[in-house]
Amino acid sequence: MIISRTPLRISFCGGGTDQKNYWEKHDGAVISTSIDKYIYIIVKKRHDNQIWLKYSQNETVDNIDDINHGIWRECLRHVGITKGVEIVALADVPKGTGLGGSSAFTVGTLNALYALKGISKSSSEIAKEACEIEIDVLKEPIGKQDQYACAVGGLNLIEFKKNGEVIMNPLIIDDKTGRKLSSNLLLFYTGVTRDAKEVLTEQQKNTDPQKETLHKMKEFAYLAKDALHSSDFLRFGELLHENWEYKKRMASNLSNSAIDKYYDLARESGAVGGKICGAGGGGFFLFYVEPEKQDKVRNALKELKEFEFNFESFGSKIIYIGEK
Repeated sequence: MIISRTPLRISFCGGGTDQKNYWEKHDGAVISTSIDKYIYIIVKKRHDNQIWLKYSQNETVDNIDDINHGIWRECLRHVGITKGVEIVALADVPKGTGLGGSSAFTVGTLNALYALKGISKSSSEIAKEACEIEIDVLKEPIGKQDQYACAVGGLNLIEFKKNGEVIMNPLIIDDKTGRKLSSNLLLFYTGVTRDAKEVLTEQQKNTDPQKETLHKMKEFAYLAKDALHSSDFLRFGELLHENWEYKKRMASNLSNSAIDKYYDLARESGAVGGKICGAGGGGFFLFYVEPEKQDKVRNALKELKEFEFNFESFGSKIIYIGEK
């Protein structure tokens, strides 16, 4: 039996520039970090030739083509396991909440299946293959940031080059600075899960009409990198706000009256800036709040559930290899 553990991620600035119809013309850049919330994938060989899958549903099939779960079907096909396997998924947060869970699921599955076959792959190789499965095979309207953020881990500026190359630029900050930044970031769950496809499909259609917006969001990623390197966290919080104001232009369903209400309440109570994580439309709010204002913000958002987290330095890992 093999168990992989893959971190979820929070993206700060530049989201949307990781989509192909942007980066293949202009290059893209995103700042993100992995966090200490995870997707666990458990795989084991079976004594028979059946494929057993356990997630929010259960599937038992004899033929890989009969698998309903697209990611698991294509991961199995990609790795070359077509029979005699059982896979179980566990997650720290619900799906559809904007923390990169779908790509963490894909990355974790590939990592575990390769380990089951005794094959070693680098984190960047796993990320690239996860992109191929989600974007090229399954035709999901997503970008490439989540796969790399979850596979590699850490706090990074991720650049997406016109030739398809992805460059991970780790942002090196000391432990004390990292803890201070993390402690000034508050995460609140809206209670709303959503299918990101509808939001992302509209964003993709708006790539050319809103290319100047995306240029600005890419600029924010580099400015946020500079702010972090100089420990100017207040400026980092301001950039979160500016990025969110621009991001809302990308799709009509990215925000709504309820999201706007909570965001305004947080800002009025002392939050410097923030955003909805992921594609938008629901999921988690992230806010940058100085320590002396945090209780006031928590009180203003008392209808929402706060979700404690810390930064995670590592990406997808094999955490257990059982007896054969």
